Amino acid sequence: MEAPSDSGPADVDAMNVDVLRRAVDVYLKVAYPTGSLPEPARRRSTWDKGVPPHELFAKPPFERAGRAPGGQTPIFALRLGNQRYPHMKLQFQPWNNSEGMMLSVNTHDQIAGLDLGAADVEAFKRLQADNQQLKEQIEQAWEAEGLPTFLHFLRTYIQDREGDEPQA
Repeated sequence: MEAPSDSGPADVDAMNVDVLRRAVDVYLKVAYPTGSLPEPARRRSTWDKGVPPHELFAKPPFERAGRAPGGQTPIFALRLGNQRYPHMKLQFQPWNNSEGMMLSVNTHDQIAGLDLGAADVEAFKRLQADNQQLKEQIEQAWEAEGLPTFLHFLRTYIQDREGDEPQA
């Protein structure tokens, strides 16, 4: 989903790093409910303060996850994982709102062409189902904290359009 263009261009430097820090904290509490973080997640969840977003996000631990379909808006990611799967990512991209960004979780488990045996297929499907449930829990926790999620923007978009419909 491309950022709406009605309030100016989406800008990496407009992203509020403190909002991202809050999102990381919430993500980690849900993904690691025991509070015990593996070293890679701990390392990737802390970064220098006072660095402009375009500089901060251009180097590790941040990854460039691509661009929004049909546009030039970059998508960034932090590979924070979860208790069972180390590759799940917190994704974020510039967005025209007060926080300057939109947050989402990428389960990063949709592997095309993976050739697994029958027993492994069932285990992998369970892992995917668990990851999907965790993604939903994290995004719901973000919403409860008032953080900018895709579902929040989609809901707002639909409500705004419903208000524009002619009354019968």
